Amino acid sequence: MTRDAPARWLRRHPDALLTTATLPIMLVSSVPDGHWRLLFGWPLVLVVLAWLPLTVRTLWPLLVAAVVVTVDTVDIAVAGHDHPATATVPVATILALYTISLRYSARVAWSVAAITGGIQFTVAVLSFPHSSTNLLYFNWPLVATVVGRLVQERRERIAAAEQRAEAAERSKKTEARRQVTAERIRVAHELHDVLAHHIAVVNAQAGVAQYLLRTDPDAANQALTGIAVNSRAALDELRATLGVLRAERSDSENDDARAPAPGADQLGTLLNGFREAGMLLTARSRGTPQPLSGPADLALYRIAQEALTNAIKHAPGSAVHLDLKWSDTAVILTVDNAPPSTTPPPDASELVNEGTGHGLLGMRERTAAAGGSVSAGFTTDGGYQVTAKLPVLVTHAAPTSGRPGDRASRSDATSTLSPR
Repeated sequence: MTRDAPARWLRRHPDALLTTATLPIMLVSSVPDGHWRLLFGWPLVLVVLAWLPLTVRTLWPLLVAAVVVTVDTVDIAVAGHDHPATATVPVATILALYTISLRYSARVAWSVAAITGGIQFTVAVLSFPHSSTNLLYFNWPLVATVVGRLVQERRERIAAAEQRAEAAERSKKTEARRQVTAERIRVAHELHDVLAHHIAVVNAQAGVAQYLLRTDPDAANQALTGIAVNSRAALDELRATLGVLRAERSDSENDDARAPAPGADQLGTLLNGFREAGMLLTARSRGTPQPLSGPADLALYRIAQEALTNAIKHAPGSAVHLDLKWSDTAVILTVDNAPPSTTPPPDASELVNEGTGHGLLGMRERTAAAGGSVSAGFTTDGGYQVTAKLPVLVTHAAPTSGRPGDRASRSDATSTLSPR
């Protein structure tokens, strides 16, 4: 055992220290006017009888209080015949009432204190009626209860503060986990949109190249060139998307390393890529283009990309039409395709037509984040239609040029939607 072991034990058991310190105080208070010889006799017996129950006061506070109050009251009554009753301080009673005020409600603590004070004051008056200090027997219970309630309230405040700190820490961790999950979902959506689109286009061009390799080498070569272009584009977009995960660089450096997020101003390039892959695609834009927020701008592009990708995967050879309708409050994107006119080759059917549902889920989450709505389903003729409605930015001043959401860039972008 080390030297500071007793000190550590006392710090962990303050009640034991308090109980131990009470005994010498009780002995001193039981000696009238310094006459120590009077201690040996009934005062010592009463001190021992009052102190012993205090060793278990934390287990049975009310029972211990009843015992020690009785013993102290007897001590006051007996001492009143030999010397002023105020010479006997009910130390055991004070500690017992202090314990009750810590363990019970304020109502119980004050009730016990009032009963105790009344009993001991009455006994003191009957035993020594001419003493002017008998009112102290009302003060001792009052002091013990007040101190106990103050200590208890302080403990409650400390416990409440600790609980709030723990709750704040849990909330902080929960929010951190939520942000990590949201970032993972966002990256997963980007990866899905990028890879699904380019792989679907590459798959379609590979089928065309295989079919035309012997009959039309020039057309097959053009399809192979498209495969190379789309493969490079997929790698570039994948590299840009994964840039958000590069922890070894600062946020500003990552922003510089990544290409700007695609938006409505790149729809023309997107449509041309699908046309080069052999899709029978027509497009139309109606109304005056309006500026979009960042989430809505990206959502418009990604929804168009996903809808066209699904069309080329699940309805190869069918005619596809994309329609943009602008108004002062929203832009409505509609992509519909006719039923598939050709059947994919048997060896590629499972790969091309297999769907996971991630694309539709991503559409809904993107539109919800941008404050819009989306619907998708089969048409009466067996085709498929995707409709998304996204809010536009309500501005009263003319937008500045050079930003993805300005009116000029929208006009330039949508002018390229018509078929070549």
